[in-house]
Amino acid sequence: MRSRGLAHRLVAGLLALLVTLAPALGVTAALALAEEGGAAPAASADVPPALAASRALLVDRTTGLVLLEQNADERACPASITKVMTALLVLESVDDLDEEVTVQESDLERITWEDSVAGLRPGETYTVRDLLACLLIPSGNDASYVLARYVGGGDWHAFVDRMNERAAELGCTGTHFANPCGMDEDGHYTTARDIATFFEAALAHPEFVQIAGSATWDLPATSEQPARTLETTDGLIDPESPVYYPDTIRASKTGTTLNAGRCLVSEATRDGMDLVAVVLGAPLESDASGLNMSFTDMRALLEWGFSAWTSGEVVAKGDVLGSAEVALSDSGETVGVQAAGAISATVPRDVTLDDLTVELSWDGPLTAPLGRGQGLGEATVSLDGRELGTVEVVAASAMGLSLPKLVQSWVSDPVHVAIVVAVAVVVVVVALASSRAASRRRARRRVAAGASRSRARRRPTGRHARRG
Repeated sequence: MRSRGLAHRLVAGLLALLVTLAPALGVTAALALAEEGGAAPAASADVPPALAASRALLVDRTTGLVLLEQNADERACPASITKVMTALLVLESVDDLDEEVTVQESDLERITWEDSVAGLRPGETYTVRDLLACLLIPSGNDASYVLARYVGGGDWHAFVDRMNERAAELGCTGTHFANPCGMDEDGHYTTARDIATFFEAALAHPEFVQIAGSATWDLPATSEQPARTLETTDGLIDPESPVYYPDTIRASKTGTTLNAGRCLVSEATRDGMDLVAVVLGAPLESDASGLNMSFTDMRALLEWGFSAWTSGEVVAKGDVLGSAEVALSDSGETVGVQAAGAISATVPRDVTLDDLTVELSWDGPLTAPLGRGQGLGEATVSLDGRELGTVEVVAASAMGLSLPKLVQSWVSDPVHVAIVVAVAVVVVVVALASSRAASRRRARRRVAAGASRSRARRRPTGRHARRG
């Protein structure tokens, strides 16, 4: 590792500390506050940082939530951020990164004094892994053509065609590549949103994360050069840089050309949050403190993301999300609606349960009896119109049945009253019919009895009867 002197390290440490203390304002504003003796205000999700870059995007990787976008779909020159797609295609095409590749004269034909290079020489042999380090760490245009020719079957143009095909497969709608390195050229453009898309695909490869997150890389001796060490172009991962961002950046890629300005894409993690940020078109000149403005923009973006937002459980199991009306209960008129599970999301750090909108899956009141923990349905939780998730909910307490209320409710229902009247009418009709039937039967019995007595009186008896 190179040394730049104790004084440089002290300045770098002080700058890094001041930037950390003023996340929402960026490096320059932090220095100004320190000089004035002021304190940095608390970061707010409603107040994003002001950026020097013309285009930017900040995304929470866990949920996919876009925290900030600034002209994110506007086409721009990507400069060496192009090499992220180059590396992705290599990683997807080469099974063994320890395969060896020899640098050819033709690989260096398009390299000029303006290019950033890894210092490759014809006749040298490197592994694909080391060539990826040459591509990503010092941003070697020479390495991009070596890899493009190797993976493209001898033709770097064929490799670029595959880059465009892969971008389309990933869903990139504003991207077209004309070369594998990112030099300004007609038909070579992308957008901040598309960069986040293919950067996300590259992050799925551990080898990419390892290499793109390294400040240095040791190359072995070759037939043309002794062993040497590559050094990163990214000050955020360089421990000796004044904008060093310790223990935060996992992978990143810089880019700079006259047309593109200063560009940067980074993944950063802290306290359970995982962010991807893109800045495009930051000014080529340094800020008032002499710092690269793509780095100060990136730090301001990430610090705002980490400070003003949080990722995790916004609803925990057991949280009472509100109350629901309960009818016919002797235990009160409402019951607490309790989450039976959790909902995780990315929200502004100051959000509480009271800020959430809860929509229940049922209409009207519940009906007692209810047991504690009894399932009630689902609750959909939203924040400012953005749905965060849905969770099963249960009764937070038992709700007993009130018999007087049950009777009162039953008889107060017009339908129930109609049923009672109908039943009563039926009973009366049946009773009257039964009474009439009974009367008729009694009458018939009386008639029958009278007739029987009459016959008995008319019947002859004794001697007179026998004579006849």
